[in-house]
Amino acid sequence: MTRLTEAQREQLEALRQLYRAELPGKLGLIGGAVDELHAGWEKAHLEALYDLIHKLTGSAAIYGFGDISRAAGELESWALQALDGGLPEARRPELTVLMSALREAFTASEARSPRRPGRLRRRGSRASR
Repeated sequence: MTRLTEAQREQLEALRQLYRAELPGKLGLIGGAVDELHAGWEKAHLEALYDLIHKLTGSAAIYGFGDISRAAGELESWALQALDGGLPEARRPELTVLMSALREAFTASEARSPRRPGRLRRRGSRASR
């Protein structure tokens, strides 16, 4: 296993903080797609939601936001079932619950790491333990 240099760790942390700063916008787009779906249950709206949530599921995991990735994955599974026609109409209200769980995961991640972009944790510092 290759060990990262301090400079590489700092670069990764900077990228992670940039990603963190983009999360509210990503959630806003997903929330808009959910609103469109609630307004009219159309396949195009469902596809738009799936595309957005699929990207978030993967990227959140890559950048170390596991709770967000897991919540997004639940929503992604729901959307995929709906796209495949395997989601009965009675399960449509689950969309609101799943979106709330995603927002809660985001809020929890913000509470755990109040750092601002550009502030980096140093290896061995109290903040990284």
